[in-house]
Amino acid sequence: MPQDYSIKYKIWVDEAGRWPWLWSVVACALAFNPKNMPESELLSQINDSKKLTEKKREILFEKLVEYSRWENPRLFFWVWVVDNYLIDEINIKQANREAMNRALIELSRKIDFKNLNWVFIDWNDNYKFDILEKPAIFIVEWDSKVIEIWAASIIAKVFRDKLMIQYSLLYPDLGIENHKWYGTKKHSDYLTDKSKITWIHRLSYKPIKKVLESKPKLLLHICCWPDATVPIMDLKHDYEVICFWYDPNIQPKKEHDKRLWELIKICEIEKVDYIIWEYDYKNFFDRIKWFEDTPEKWEKCTHCYDMRLERTALEARRLGIKYWTSTLNTSPHKDLEKMFFLWDKWSIKETFDSENKQFLKEKLDFLKIAFRKNLWFKRSVEYTTKHSIYRQNYCGCIYSDTFPWKNNIKKHFTW
Repeated sequence: MPQDYSIKYKIWVDEAGRWPWLWSVVACALAFNPKNMPESELLSQINDSKKLTEKKREILFEKLVEYSRWENPRLFFWVWVVDNYLIDEINIKQANREAMNRALIELSRKIDFKNLNWVFIDWNDNYKFDILEKPAIFIVEWDSKVIEIWAASIIAKVFRDKLMIQYSLLYPDLGIENHKWYGTKKHSDYLTDKSKITWIHRLSYKPIKKVLESKPKLLLHICCWPDATVPIMDLKHDYEVICFWYDPNIQPKKEHDKRLWELIKICEIEKVDYIIWEYDYKNFFDRIKWFEDTPEKWEKCTHCYDMRLERTALEARRLGIKYWTSTLNTSPHKDLEKMFFLWDKWSIKETFDSENKQFLKEKLDFLKIAFRKNLWFKRSVEYTTKHSIYRQNYCGCIYSDTFPWKNNIKKHFTW
């Protein structure tokens, strides 16, 4: 239909999506047709989009879109979307201006801008839009006072909501339908580590940046003390390392305690937290019963590894720590393939929390890192020498081939 250049339009602009942590900001520029206004019944139903129910907003949205498609439209509007990538690049204020500016430019292709009365924008700004001959009027919170702003607000919000529903299908675990893309506690609680951040998150927003810059927690089971020095140094670059000491296989008790104090010394040097579990040596002897005389790396060692890894996996689940690993694989005397099998087992298999009398089933991620590589031994010796760290000459088990008093255990030890 040919334009009627005698009509003087008032244009109203509003946006949706300035505050959410996800995806785009959407601006709508809208003008009612002064010579074919929507009926008063519809106008009486239009209200601030934030005060309407979701169902009511969608009904009004469909009606407004329908009116814009008539041969003699009752309103004209255009929507422009600025995605999260541009928001991160130029900031949300500039992105908001860009969305409004582009919406106005596209609307100018539908109606004559030469005889505009005014352009009203619900925003606190003084930006000069190139498409406008005279400055726009910026007034805060007009969406609670003016029907035209309400209409623009409804179109912008529902348009954005419909697109976000599609993203909720791509990211069902994100719970978009619950927190509505805003920084709610539920949304914040979901973002436990950077792996939860999606390509539609606004990376420049402080809460998201904080997650990106944070390090996920990792529970590191400590075997023999010198073996732990290099893993701690390497892992703490990417993780918040928490050392877990559970080694009731180390005999006698004074040797166990001596190594424990060395652990504490290293943790203080490296500024990492540590957890000390009880010295339940009876559990160790129960687990290896009937296998005491088996060779190194056989059933005896397997049951010892299994006991310590099970306890570490339980502690990781109790603390809500997803990532875990162990320094058991630093020694070249241990069967790496067998330990990887056990680590996979306890990363998946549920563990029983006897204290709270419940099974903990959350899947864990075990870091399969061969610490014995990357000049581990040389770096470990250099570190322990520099800090005067005690280096033991046997693994700790009284049944190991290198145990100092292997031939006369009963004479030297009582439990």
